[in-house]
Amino acid sequence: MWGHVRSGATHFQLRQTPPPGNPVRQFFHGLSLPFHIARALRTDAVAWRRYRRVAIIQCLVILGLVFFFKRSAFDRVDLDLGPEEAPAEAIEKPAQARLQRQSRREAQEAVRQVREELAAAGISTPEIKVVIDEDTSPAEAPPKPPAAAVVKKPQERLGFFARQLQLWAALFATMQIVQWVVIALSRDYHDAISRDASLLTAVEPEDEPLTPRVRLDVTWMQKKVSRRIRGFVVFAAGLPVLLLLAAPLCSVQNLLAVFIPVWSAYWLVVFTAGKSARAWESTSGRPPWFLRAWTWLTTRMPGFRWETLQGYGRFWERRTLSVFSPAIEVEKQPWAFAGLALVRALAMLPLVKCFLRPLIPVAAAHLLVAHRAASTPASPVEAPAPTTASAA
Repeated sequence: MWGHVRSGATHFQLRQTPPPGNPVRQFFHGLSLPFHIARALRTDAVAWRRYRRVAIIQCLVILGLVFFFKRSAFDRVDLDLGPEEAPAEAIEKPAQARLQRQSRREAQEAVRQVREELAAAGISTPEIKVVIDEDTSPAEAPPKPPAAAVVKKPQERLGFFARQLQLWAALFATMQIVQWVVIALSRDYHDAISRDASLLTAVEPEDEPLTPRVRLDVTWMQKKVSRRIRGFVVFAAGLPVLLLLAAPLCSVQNLLAVFIPVWSAYWLVVFTAGKSARAWESTSGRPPWFLRAWTWLTTRMPGFRWETLQGYGRFWERRTLSVFSPAIEVEKQPWAFAGLALVRALAMLPLVKCFLRPLIPVAAAHLLVAHRAASTPASPVEAPAPTTASAA
């Protein structure tokens, strides 16, 4: 197994070795492939310098913008530390105010009693006002409680941790937004890095040569939005089926807590394969496994052969027709693409994405090319002879 892992990205293209057959080996091959592609970039000084410079500059810009906007993110979180962390002045001043109000009420009550006694004796008295110097504390004022003597309650400690969690969540969201903007403006450099990596690992590049620059690509942004909508549609189309499958069982909520993450992970794997344009080239039109299973269930299984369920199957097929091709490619190499999807999930972290994003499409292309070459051994290998990025 480890021999396949250590062999690197050029293992299949240069040595003509078939992909590993063992599922564990496939998983580790897909998991390690992006890192081997990064190692292949080191063999060319120009490509390695561009890769490091782009990733480091993007990280510095993201950190700088997050530091600039962090106050607006922190202001949305209540950072009051609570009474257990309050300074001494915050405890002393309210106590002094309460003592002054109490002394004023006691003095007014004593004057009122004296006036009533004099009035009963027939003696008129002028209006008497009670004035208490607010800067003077009563002689018998209780000692001021020291801040260290305040007992921390468990609820207050939990509240402090909850506020800290909100703080870090706001910081994480800010970094994600800033990172998306930075990558959107500098994505040309990632495309150039992907092309360098393809040339250095002997796989045909999917992008044309270009001079990278910082720009706002409106067409690319529209495609990203449409892909996000398509991904949401194909994900949501399966939710009623998950609910239907969990309904007859005793614990629907617990089962959905398992089904929905598994369903999400499956589509993460499919769209990871879809990072390569080769994954969208299939013209077989064969439905993916979940549609085939639903068709079998609603046409052959007693108790499920209802026209309503069959109609929903046709609706489900129409909603997912556009992603049939990458879904079928995942069925051919589920374990390899699962390992690659795990790396892509790691690339969702802030700053890590700057280093891994340009490598994921090249790794997906390697898996697709290697599998097709192994499936048709008589056909010539698609990959060209290895070259250097600087020569290209």
